[in-house]
Amino acid sequence: MLLAQPSHLNGAWVLNQLYLSMPRPDRNWVSDFQTGNFHTRLWEAQLLASFREQGLLVTQPEESPDFRIENRLGGAAWVEAVTANPQMPYEHFNARPVFQPDATEELFFGEAAVRFAKTIGSKLQRRYDQLPHVQGQPFALAVADFHAPSSMVWSRQALLGYLMGLGAARADGVGRSPMVVHQKRHLLGASSFPAGLFTDDRHSELSAIIFTNACTLGKFNRIALSRGMTDRGLRFIRYGTFFDRNPDALDGIPFCLDVQGKEYLSLWPQGYEPWCAELEVIHNPFAQHPLPEALIPEATHWFRMHDEWICRSHYATSILSSRTLIQNASDPVPTYDSLPEHLYRLARRAIEEARTRTRDRDPSG
Repeated sequence: MLLAQPSHLNGAWVLNQLYLSMPRPDRNWVSDFQTGNFHTRLWEAQLLASFREQGLLVTQPEESPDFRIENRLGGAAWVEAVTANPQMPYEHFNARPVFQPDATEELFFGEAAVRFAKTIGSKLQRRYDQLPHVQGQPFALAVADFHAPSSMVWSRQALLGYLMGLGAARADGVGRSPMVVHQKRHLLGASSFPAGLFTDDRHSELSAIIFTNACTLGKFNRIALSRGMTDRGLRFIRYGTFFDRNPDALDGIPFCLDVQGKEYLSLWPQGYEPWCAELEVIHNPFAQHPLPEALIPEATHWFRMHDEWICRSHYATSILSSRTLIQNASDPVPTYDSLPEHLYRLARRAIEEARTRTRDRDPSG
């Protein structure tokens, strides 16, 4: 129903084109998309767009894994898409956000990390690497997070904590004091899942984890707008934090930009938002069949080298987390500092409009 609203018609059009572009979609693709597996199918559509944007040949020759990707250099890999889902289902539309944990240990090794561990572990048990058409080739899991409302805004650290077994915090817990990296062998909670999936060869069959923190309808809307589709009298504001490349940085750099504005579009050399802007690849140092970096060249890549993890980004601008605000084009453009008050006013207006619609339908109250 939301996709049929003027605010999301552009995103709906893009989604439909991506479905039509699927080489061989699963026979349950449409019914899943319209019901409980909406987010899994959304992630598959976004992956298809991200791969093809980089010039890859994307095929679906087998029922699983989901995709085979290949470049002109002869590199190839299999990719299985999966989403981290909640223990108890919730209504995603307008759900109350779950905010980032205050304690850094909980952020890196808490419930979100446990959900990633269970999700990835469940897929690894299926031993895709043993399938005849996969054997001897790189195999990656592509993970998007929906384990709690709006959790993808902050759960990236939890994935890194689980895979690397590392967390970070300020030496004194506040301010700009030096960053202290600490290692963890187990995740928090009664299950005591092992932390550090990529610290030994116990799962060398897994070449890499592909991840995004932007598998959202907002992403599809922004992609359409930044490529010139009509705004339908609306303004789309993206706000969040840029990646701070200062070695001691733990927090991002705040931003708040009009998606159709010159400042936003100039963040990327092509002059529009790419599908791969938030795509990250965390490579398993112990992989039997490593995933070539050149196979997904426009993503951000994490490697273990000389006993430390290094990060290489394709784009100069990387976005740690963000949200997309939709407002009337006649409304003033907010700044990052004014957002709390601005969002409050928009919420109050939405409530009053809903009450008016209710009274129109039922004047008795």
